[in-house]
Amino acid sequence: MRDYDFEKMHGIWKSYARTITAEGIFVANDGNWDFWFYSGIVYAIPVKDSGCAASTYCSANSLRQHLHKLRRIIGYSSLIPPEWKQVNHQFLNHYGIY
Repeated sequence: MRDYDFEKMHGIWKSYARTITAEGIFVANDGNWDFWFYSGIVYAIPVKDSGCAASTYCSANSLRQHLHKLRRIIGYSSLIPPEWKQVNHQFLNHYGIY
């Protein structure tokens, strides 16, 4: 398992983030967050010592559309943001994201 500080997460995230990272599918790292897929939703789980908060990123079904809008706004050519690291290409290919 990757390194998270669950005790510093607020509210329901303390226990729910544990479930997401234990039972979910890792999608990618975006610097301060790791993206995880769990139960139809992609979540942003903060990496240890980032100071960030956990949150819902988007539904997996709308992930391609969300990234397409992000690409248009920022202006890069790939649907996968260039700052994403350790990308789970198999997961993204399933959703038509290359």
